[in-house]
Amino acid sequence: MKLVSRLLCGLALLASLVPAALAVEASVVSAATTLSYTFIEIERDGKPIWLASDVVEVKPGDRISFDEGFIMMNFFSNDLQRMFPNMTFVEKVKVIPEK
Repeated sequence: MKLVSRLLCGLALLASLVPAALAVEASVVSAATTLSYTFIEIERDGKPIWLASDVVEVKPGDRISFDEGFIMMNFFSNDLQRMFPNMTFVEKVKVIPEK
């Protein structure tokens, strides 16, 4: 009985963690890839939002999912020679296949 209880608790915990991993979805407005990062522009509430992730192949119009990440204010990219008012660094970006 203890084994079944532990299994059920483990499954419940796993089920609560998996959806949160890539909880946010958006459409790509633009993207730029450097040797280290892919910078992805999305739009949220009518405002541009920039994401930085490990290199991933995305193009404008792609629908992506990603984690919440953490925001860095006044981020300057040496590779792009550009200042961003804020950059959200995310762990993983996944392109959602078209149906």
